[in-house]
Amino acid sequence: MNILQFEDYLKIDTASFNQVDLRTLNHYIERFMYTVPFENISVQNKEPISVNVDDLFNKIVHRHRGGFCYELNTIFQYYLKEKGFKVDRVSGTIHTPDDNWSRDGSHMSTIVHLDQPYIADVGFGDLPTKAIPISDPDNIQVIHDVNGHYRAILDEDNVIHLQKQLDDQSWRTSYLTNEICRPWDFFIEHLDYNVHHPDSIFVQKLIITMAKECGRVSMSYDHLTITSKNHKQKESFKRDQYKTILEKYFGIVESIHTLES
Repeated sequence: MNILQFEDYLKIDTASFNQVDLRTLNHYIERFMYTVPFENISVQNKEPISVNVDDLFNKIVHRHRGGFCYELNTIFQYYLKEKGFKVDRVSGTIHTPDDNWSRDGSHMSTIVHLDQPYIADVGFGDLPTKAIPISDPDNIQVIHDVNGHYRAILDEDNVIHLQKQLDDQSWRTSYLTNEICRPWDFFIEHLDYNVHHPDSIFVQKLIITMAKECGRVSMSYDHLTITSKNHKQKESFKRDQYKTILEKYFGIVESIHTLES
């Protein structure tokens, strides 16, 4: 992986942001999330998923693609380590839309250790463009972002609850994690499940989403959703329009087999 090319692609300001500190980390997260979409096109196309850093570099920088958690957080973790940050690869259990919980390891996240631990997750699809401090219930730190308000609370059992505030001001846990650093082998079975199992949401649905300065843009099989602060605009499209939308909003030039059939 060519670090200089990676930084150039993400438009990272290395002259102004070059310290191992929170300010620099937030710049890295922001530039990554504004440039690299969260997407599962490779799963939809039944292509093999590689987590080799050189393969990920080629996919993102040369092919202008994105990926999902195992891909995006892997290359981001590698980059952070190259820049001197102390990084842990951790496992997540996702709170599903039907109010159930996914299997442990169905999500891979990133924790960075600075003055305190921070979640620096660039592979979830609905998180702020800055690090989230892991805080205890007596001193909760909330991160405010154009896409909402987020917090990460460490409970008495050392479980981290990553949460987003809902419209009614209540908080919903997006996923659970902890500070146990996991080897890559821990995720092999879970990656295989997410890529191949018919019950996997990545097999069942097309998911493409990307943070924007004004909010977020997301694409499914037949809808484009543009969220700007408190306004959400959802538009349907015909299948013969998907390539135009894919390139216009996400910079991706690719065929999606499930939309070609």
